[in-house]
Order: sequence, then C-alpha cells, then structure tokens
Amino acid sequence: MTLTAGILPTGGSMETHAQRSIRHCLNMIAPFEIPKRQGEDGRFQFYQFMVSLYGAMYERPEEFMVFAAPYEEYCIKRQQQTTTKKKEKEHTNDSRESTLRNTFQQAIQFYATYFYKMGLKSKGIDEQSGALMISGEDYADVLNQMERVHESKYNPQRYEVLSNLGIQVSECGDMVHILHKTYRQAMEGIEYLCQAPESKYKWMNFLRLDYKNAYSPIPSVEDICKTLPAKSAEAVKSLEDHLAEMKVRAKIRPLRGIVSDFKWKVEYSYKGKNICGFYADNEYFMLCIYFNHFQNISDFAQTLNKENQSLFLWFKDQFPERLCKCPSNRRVDFGDESRRICGLSNRAEIVNPSGEDMERALYILRKYRKIDR
Repeated sequence: MTLTAGILPTGGSMETHAQRSIRHCLNMIAPFEIPKRQGEDGRFQFYQFMVSLYGAMYERPEEFMVFAAPYEEYCIKRQQQTTTKKKEKEHTNDSRESTLRNTFQQAIQFYATYFYKMGLKSKGIDEQSGALMISGEDYADVLNQMERVHESKYNPQRYEVLSNLGIQVSECGDMVHILHKTYRQAMEGIEYLCQAPESKYKWMNFLRLDYKNAYSPIPSVEDICKTLPAKSAEAVKSLEDHLAEMKVRAKIRPLRGIVSDFKWKVEYSYKGKNICGFYADNEYFMLCIYFNHFQNISDFAQTLNKENQSLFLWFKDQFPERLCKCPSNRRVDFGDESRRICGLSNRAEIVNPSGEDMERALYILRKYRKIDR
C-alpha cells in the first residue's frame, strides 16, 4: 500500500519563513508504504495525525506556538542595512538571525520530538485501550528534556494544543498512558518507528514517518527522488546513469531535521574518494563535482581553456568565490583570472541546473574522471 501526504501547500508571496519551513516538513514526509500482508493498523493513523498536524500548523502557526513575526521583522531590518558584494562572499555568523530561526524551527519540530522521546521510553501498547505506556519517572524525564527548547515557556500551551487535537495523557498507578481519543491505534505507529534497531537514520525515519525504511539499513536514492520535483529527480537519474559503469558507492547523509534548514545530501565515492554528489529538497538542487584538491581545478581549467572556450567560461562560473579569511581558503586559476574558493570542498557547484547545464556538468565529470560512455 502506498499513499502520499496529500495536497500540500504551494506557498505564495505572503508566506512567512516559518510557514515555508512547515511546508518543507510536509514535502519531506515519505509516502506511506507498507507491505500488504502487514495491514495498516495504527501506523497509518499516526501518519494521518502528523500530516494533519503540520497542515493545520501551516494555516495557523500561532495556535501551535510557532511565532513568525520576530524573524520576519529581523529580516526586514537586516535588508535595510547596506551590505557590500564583498561581504556577501565572506563566511559571517549572524547569531541573532540564527537564534530567531532556531526558535521557530524548534517550535515546529516540538510535537514530533515529544512523540519520539516518549516512543523511545515506551513499555509497550496497552491491548485494551491502545495507549502507549511509559513509566511516570520516564515521562517526567521526557517533559524535562522538552524544556531545553527555545521559548520553553510556551510548552504548557503546546501540550494543550495536543490535547485539543485528541491526545490524552492519564496516570495509571506508576505508569502514564498516552492515546488519541479518535485514532485509537495511532500509538502503534509511534511504537513501530521507535522500536526499530538503532541506526544513524532512526530519528530521520521517525520525522519522515518512513515506515518502509524504518527497519532497513539505509534509505535509497530512489526514496529521496520521491520527495523531489520531477526535474530534480530526472537530474539524479541522469547522474546515476552516467555512473552506472563505475563501482561507485552512494553515501546518504542522515537528516537531523526536516524543517527548511535541512536538505538531502548524497555523495558518490569511487576508490575511496568523493567524485560527485548533490544537495536537494523540494525547492533546491545543487549538483557537485569534486576535484579533491584545489590544484586539480586549476589544471583542469587550463585543459578546458585550450580545448573549448565556451565550456571553460561556463566551468569557471560554477565555483563561487569565497573571501573569508579562514585557513582553508585557496586560490585557483582560471586562465588569466585568479579566484579564492573554499579549499575544504574543492568542488564545482551547479545550482538548479537547466538541461543544458546538466549536459555540460556530466561531460566535465566524464572527462575529468575518464568515464567511458
């Protein structure tokens, strides 16, 4: 059985950064997939509940204690300040921006985090009521952990939100029972995801409600493509087709969140070295071609400059200039022009490539890595 998260918000000119982040969560949720022989049980009920929670949060974020105004007001103020082009190319830390962004991001993920922490402490499901059972001591520990988020002063209202949505918490002796008054089996969905074997993808699978991969070693690139627009998914397929003859290994980095700060990161390695990869989400795609050392970029640029002037000029434009003063900053040569780049990555970055950009990028990858087609 396969189902998707349904009709998703499309955004708009009046969308706040917080709403965009909520929409990002919905886009990153996995399709609901389970083998037919297993039946739906409570997994689909929890899936429905969380999708509807994010949907309601998008429409009315303040009711969920997600406050967009402080970040929006700061962004307007920051835009009014003069920023030089040089400054934009430097690595700068805006602690105020980061704190405000983290505040609403944590507020968005508060509800999933609460369920996850309870699920990890679960003592099982009560057969009669369908409630998730947790010891009173462990439940108190969960509540204490939830106090570590920004603006924890709103936590009582957040628990009230869950109560209004049907979550019921009751004490039964030295145990605490948590259930949903309408979705009576929904706690089975939490239990299933949280009782999966420990892995670096466990938290990600919970956030994405990924029942298909919860007990798998790693997700697949195909699973990632299901969350991407058709154009980005086609770019990934084209990249993998070009790598098909090589014994490459795809490394999928686990997501620490599904709010808008987090994108899929996949790297392909060959003989122990990263050769290419991509960053992607529903709105962004960046193809990376790794050269492993800054001098290799200068050498390859020289080769291209002699062979194909048009391709050389395009190649040069795929290396963003970095004017920071960090020790990893490196100078590379593109013909008569020198440019400083990040020496930690040593890569070309092709952002939201067109079909022609993909053809050029894949040609360069084949030529540099000597891949026969």
